[in-house]
Amino acid sequence: MNAVRRVGRPTRLAAVLPLIALAAACGGDSTEDPAAASPPPGPPPIPAVTITIQDLAYTRTPPITPNADITVVNNDLVEHSITSKRPGLFDHDIDPGQSVTFPAPAEIGSHPFYCRYHGLMDGWLSVRQ
Repeated sequence: MNAVRRVGRPTRLAAVLPLIALAAACGGDSTEDPAAASPPPGPPPIPAVTITIQDLAYTRTPPITPNADITVVNNDLVEHSITSKRPGLFDHDIDPGQSVTFPAPAEIGSHPFYCRYHGLMDGWLSVRQ
């Protein structure tokens, strides 16, 4: 006759309970703020930037902080300007081979600009905290 050992219900329960306790102890904290784990959108703003004018085009600018120093370098052989599309915000002429430095707008947001001498030249400043 074959001897078969039967494991009773109390023995199975005793074997499973430590596994349940271990699994519960390994659970994560559900109170974590998901926003704290996600990175900010885009690159962080920088305190100074240089915009280069070459071949009748402005280089793209990264986001900048309010009142950051903006230096515009004219590498073309003709005069250019950097003029805000919002009247009075900024308007500077830059002779060939020269540069100008001025503060970025204090207002957060996108600030489009253009060249008064060459209508197809335009760009924008992104001012962020």
